[in-house]
Amino acid sequence: MLSLIILPYQSAFGWGGGGGGGGGGGGGGMTPKSSATTIFFPYTIAASDGQIFVVVPGDTKVKGYQYSSPGIIYDRNGNLVTEFGSLGAKDGQFQKPKGIDVSEDKIFVADSSNYRIQVFDLDGNFLLKFGSKGSGNGQFDCPQDIKFYKNQIYVVDSDNHRIQIFDIDGNFIAKFGSEGKGDGELKKPYKFDIYDDKIFIVEPFVSRVQVFDLAGNFLFNFGSEGSDNGELKYPQDIVVWKEKIFVTDLGNNRIQIFDIDGNFVTMLSSNVTHEKFERPHSIAISDNKIFVADSPVYHVQIFEASDTLGQKNVQPEETSIPDWIKNNAGWWAEDQIGDSDFVKGIEYMIQKGIIKIEKVQTTAESSDGIPPWIKNNAGWWSKGLISDNEFIKGIEYLVKSKIIKV
Repeated sequence: MLSLIILPYQSAFGWGGGGGGGGGGGGGGMTPKSSATTIFFPYTIAASDGQIFVVVPGDTKVKGYQYSSPGIIYDRNGNLVTEFGSLGAKDGQFQKPKGIDVSEDKIFVADSSNYRIQVFDLDGNFLLKFGSKGSGNGQFDCPQDIKFYKNQIYVVDSDNHRIQIFDIDGNFIAKFGSEGKGDGELKKPYKFDIYDDKIFIVEPFVSRVQVFDLAGNFLFNFGSEGSDNGELKYPQDIVVWKEKIFVTDLGNNRIQIFDIDGNFVTMLSSNVTHEKFERPHSIAISDNKIFVADSPVYHVQIFEASDTLGQKNVQPEETSIPDWIKNNAGWWAEDQIGDSDFVKGIEYMIQKGIIKIEKVQTTAESSDGIPPWIKNNAGWWSKGLISDNEFIKGIEYLVKSKIIKV
């Protein structure tokens, strides 16, 4: 049976722009679903030994964060332990970095618009680079992703529709792939993973996953365009872990899980206490933790997975919010009931585990201390204009700000 245990909170690592949303802290608060904010979203993530590494093309940096303790992390640099890179073409600089992998002692970055691979130590010190623009052996046209496996470096050379293989010093060894949509052909391959001497490649424009051996021989593929179980719509990233294949199905706002032969098993999703996936872009697994980077919501969510994978169509248990709490929220927003009546709903959600707080005793201070956007959110939520999770994040903000004491 697949057992997915949602951590008490999602971790949201912040990079760059984006405006203050509700539970994150003050400012304009949350707005109805129709609003939009332009931001640089997490592009690719890699996790290793208690850190998660992120490349953000618009930020031209590699950033590393600690993840040893679960919790909501809305500050930009609270868990930041590593940061290196800047815009440019010199050693250690990037132009649209798009892929990253981490070994025991090195960080490998696909520096896409500089048409090269750069290698750093774990402190971000530049070690070496290789590659140039072109279609010859060892040249790149949009290197999109990179993996270090058995002392060799594998690179997705996306616009050349191929995979290239190098030794640890960046010397060309081999390549495979040619442009097309047939078995064994590649059409702008995107992200990939290597597991048990097999290479699993995501092709967003064909809505499929292809599998090859290390020599580049085609083995099988799975997936087709659609929204049913096992179908994909613009898949973005892939990771293979304990005989299961995890695919970020961006166009369907979900993570699909397949067995090692490509048969659909289940979905990875989140309940009302966590963010619903919005265009999930990247995924990584380390230390029995699953990391998912959503595109427009600009954060990384962390899940825990048990060792027991296998049963089909298993979803994480979802806790529903009773209608009376939503009614209370609407009445409170219209000043028809007082703070104490509204707090009863909060107490219920804490007791039922809908809101995860270490202590459960709550008291409300005067309504003068509650930001107006909290009441706006309550009213919008009661009318279905914002999601359960957005409303809950506002309540968590009240607790964190000690406006409601726990």
